Amino acid sequence: MLQLAWENWQHFQEQIGHCDEQLWGYTRPLEAATVVSPPPPVTPTKAGATAASSPPKRVRKKTSKNQPAGPWREELQRLFGVDLTAIPGISIMTVLILLTELGTNLSAFKSAAAFASWLCLCPDNDTSAGKVLRRQTRRSQQRVRQALRMAAASLYADKSCLGDKFRRLRARLGAPKATTAMAHQYARIIWHLLTYHEPFELSVFAAQEEAHQRRQLKRLAAGARHFGYQLTPMAAA
Repeated sequence: MLQLAWENWQHFQEQIGHCDEQLWGYTRPLEAATVVSPPPPVTPTKAGATAASSPPKRVRKKTSKNQPAGPWREELQRLFGVDLTAIPGISIMTVLILLTELGTNLSAFKSAAAFASWLCLCPDNDTSAGKVLRRQTRRSQQRVRQALRMAAASLYADKSCLGDKFRRLRARLGAPKATTAMAHQYARIIWHLLTYHEPFELSVFAAQEEAHQRRQLKRLAAGARHFGYQLTPMAAA
């Protein structure tokens, strides 16, 4: 039985490789949104080694063993005009699903809210006489929605600002609602990047994280005063 299982695994890996080759062949002729700039020139250093002039700082991301073989990161950047895999939690497989389901142009959606609503990631409020009776997102089997939810669930162990936000939402709302909320934010980020062709900058969320830390510190100080204590910062080492 182990021998049969091993042979089946090898057969499936071979079939997946054939699918990856066909997908690469279909993708290459697509029109690019922009041309990826060549790498910076390499200049020799004093120590005799080679170093690129002003290399861009990039957070190293783990590559999944299930992603298709080939330089897909550069190819997807060529097609979309921006590197969507720079977003924490977004993998090559997620961007490939976005490419095969929606293409590279989201101009059909006039706003990020319209895109998120089309993906059924917005609350569908049931109201009566101006009163909200129920808040619940609509059910949908769209592949893009499922891919964004899977990407949001992977933020549980991420060390970025988005990972911190997902863990806070997960502790307060529970895993299903937190996953939907982060998938909603993913949809807004992707719409903005593809509409304005701006590279993803994690520093944009730094101000939000700092504001949250200030609010959290304020709540802790208020709780300490309520019990008759006072918070004092630890001395620097």
